[in-house]
Amino acid sequence: RLQKAEALVLSFPVWNYGYPAILKGFFDRVFLPGVSFKLVDGKVRPTLHNIRKLAAITTYGGSRFRAMLMGDPPRKMVKRTLRATIKPGASVSYLAHYSMNLSTDQTRKAFMAKVAASMDQF
Repeated sequence: RLQKAEALVLSFPVWNYGYPAILKGFFDRVFLPGVSFKLVDGKVRPTLHNIRKLAAITTYGGSRFRAMLMGDPPRKMVKRTLRATIKPGASVSYLAHYSMNLSTDQTRKAFMAKVAASMDQF
């Protein structure tokens, strides 16, 4: 299905600066030869050029500053690794609600409005 998709939207919580196990398992099954890349003369060639848009919507328990101190692996995975396997120049969006543990109705509503606006343009 992924090889026929035109867009990919990921929605997940960040747990301890990483992905939930089920999403990690998805990546383990996708980042295989013949799925997201192929080997041509010993060189890696991305094969998901059919995906023209990528969006990730996520929540973090901690602040953005703490995530940056840890290297923010989920953001890097989306903005670098996944971006490298899809169509060159594809639209990539990473929407994160930080400090979820301290969030209020107001901050959650503001984030959902941001997500809605982004998805309207997606």
